[in-house]
Amino acid sequence: MAALQGAGANRLLAAEMAAIHSIAVVTPAWEGQTNPDGSGLFFEIVRRVYEPADIKMTFSFAPWKRAQKLLAAQKADAMLCVWREDALSEGQLIPYFPLTVEHTAAVFRKDRIGSWSGRQTLDGRTAVWLRGYDFHTSQLLAGIRLREWIEVDDPETAWKLLSQNRYEIYIDALIDLERYIASQRVDMAPFRMEILWRENTYVAFAATEKSRRLMEIYDHQIQELFKSGELKKLHEKWGARFYPEAWQTR
Repeated sequence: MAALQGAGANRLLAAEMAAIHSIAVVTPAWEGQTNPDGSGLFFEIVRRVYEPADIKMTFSFAPWKRAQKLLAAQKADAMLCVWREDALSEGQLIPYFPLTVEHTAAVFRKDRIGSWSGRQTLDGRTAVWLRGYDFHTSQLLAGIRLREWIEVDDPETAWKLLSQNRYEIYIDALIDLERYIASQRVDMAPFRMEILWRENTYVAFAATEKSRRLMEIYDHQIQELFKSGELKKLHEKWGARFYPEAWQTR
């Protein structure tokens, strides 16, 4: 386990504080999580983790695949809200403890899909999702064969394709779907939304020695936030579901 304990942890953290002064984060912009002004759940968690070690977070925005390329080129230290399997497939490093727990959901028109039988309902269907999410390669959809799928750049386009019956299912993070529905006052009467799965997401790091030190600090400090109750408060502040078992030591 990467979490640090006892006096040894304190000595190591002191050494890391002296050696590292910043963490450069690249991420897509997600409302309520990575806002353009630097606020949001993910940004606040990262700041709370690294500011006690006198490490400043800087951030920039990029689409998902561009962020992956920047991390691979070591032009950024970390990207946010990454699934374990995606991080490992990209050669990224991930800490022991997650950043948060994310639900993935499907939205569809009731007149196109009359009954819901879980993920299997997607088999043989057409689907749309945001560029870079690559749900068609996810092990969580193993055995599901989509008839057709497309990636788009923004939720507005996805909702338009769904509303016009051009695609049957829109797949996205539940929290992003809920925020868009609320902010745009989407009339959900013709639609139905179902949760597909729940999964831990992580801060993914570039494969560097600096990142290995940053991960050690992360695992120690995220546990401090969890034990103090601050992690729960941050989730509540930004309207995100909180699952304490994700940060409990095993």
